[in-house]
Amino acid sequence: MTDETEQAEGSIARCEALFLDALEGCLNPDDFTEYSAQRCRGGTCVAGRSRVYAGEKLDRVVITRYLLRGGQRGVVIFGYPRVEYEIPSFIFYVGGKPPTKTLAILDLVPPSSRTDIAVFRRFSERTRAALGLSAGGVDFLRAVSSPHLLHCAFKPLDTPDLLAMMQEAAAIWRSTHIEPAERDDSQAHVRERTDSILTMKERLHANSPAIGVFTRAFGKAMSDVFAHAEYGGHPGVTLDQSVETPLRETWRNKKLGITWTADAQERVLEAPLFIRGMIRRRIEQEALAEQVTRITVDLVERCEQKYRKG
Repeated sequence: MTDETEQAEGSIARCEALFLDALEGCLNPDDFTEYSAQRCRGGTCVAGRSRVYAGEKLDRVVITRYLLRGGQRGVVIFGYPRVEYEIPSFIFYVGGKPPTKTLAILDLVPPSSRTDIAVFRRFSERTRAALGLSAGGVDFLRAVSSPHLLHCAFKPLDTPDLLAMMQEAAAIWRSTHIEPAERDDSQAHVRERTDSILTMKERLHANSPAIGVFTRAFGKAMSDVFAHAEYGGHPGVTLDQSVETPLRETWRNKKLGITWTADAQERVLEAPLFIRGMIRRRIEQEALAEQVTRITVDLVERCEQKYRKG
């Protein structure tokens, strides 16, 4: 394991530990259901591990750690409240190659217009300015996220800053929302919160890069287990009605006269949805420069190495 890999793995493990520390008393860190799978072929591995927790006011808290080809690893934390409480959902994701090229998303998503997230708003404004994070949110989450979502798009982000950002947001979630929340059994309010959480889960599931990766690596049955861990509970996504993951057609760039092999296309589909178009365009430009008309997984891997070094 290289120093860079050890550093990335250490920061991911630290994120998980700090989050659980911040939620002390709201859930039992020793009481969880775990799902895991690993598949290694040709010297490369794909692995996933999800732990599902619950609390008095929390329907489901999911911590998923993953490993993809090329040593890419990350952690996803989803925290969903019980619909009887006016508590925002917690979304945290970190991946890429931290700390040099960090992809991070952090948000508290209100379940209704009644949810007061002023404390998180002030934290978000201060953090965005201090760390130089981009504004504008993430396209596929725009309809379901808060206006204060924090986003680092493959830019340098020091590990201590990343950990502090996540830890403070978790502390705000606990002290401002979970602990003071009182049960509200109004049918209209419960229905509104239920619909809001379900819509958010459906959007997250439909745009998850991990679903396709895990399906190809472990098969649909195991992929559905991970999907249920992350998007189940009450309310939960119905998996038999979810978006299918097989390739719909072979990519072609008619203007450049370039086609893609299936395995090369699959490698691009392992990337988060909102950067796949950029990756595809860059690889097609590399193919044009090399005067090749068929993009193979070998070209994708060479481009991957080139841009990581750059």
